[in-house]
Amino acid sequence: MKAQPIELIAQNKIPRDAINITSPFTGKVIELSDHPEPLFSFGTLGPGVMVQATSHKILAPFDGVLLQVKNAGTEFILQAKNGLKILINLTLPESAAITHTHIAQLNGSQVFKGQRLAYFDLRELDSPLLGSLILLNGHNLGTFHHSHLQVKAGEDTLLTIIKKK
Repeated sequence: MKAQPIELIAQNKIPRDAINITSPFTGKVIELSDHPEPLFSFGTLGPGVMVQATSHKILAPFDGVLLQVKNAGTEFILQAKNGLKILINLTLPESAAITHTHIAQLNGSQVFKGQRLAYFDLRELDSPLLGSLILLNGHNLGTFHHSHLQVKAGEDTLLTIIKKK
């Protein structure tokens, strides 16, 4: 079984009452089903989308609270003011070691859309960092979409939830 598909939708087809989650990453959008780890590729944790990161910054996708930083700063659990919880996961190539990181926020911190959560020095990686955004709750809110093939952190929408009527 593969992860629930997150279908591409044109920007002009997104209803005004949709929930838009801004991308914490910059890079190429990829289907979560292509994730190298089965926990993600099968959608076990929830629906989501992945980005092949080309930038070193990880930004807060919305205003809310940083609930938890885990796994040496490669996982962030955030809760938006509307109650949605997301997991931001960073998957590093197995052969790589990040020599410089900076985690900008601590557990329980208030975060604001576009605020830096972390910095990773990607110059020494031999393959791209994969960033995943997983919706941990709200599975029954509606359908999930992305509207860009390339995203810029803090600017472009990565995941759109079109609410059930």
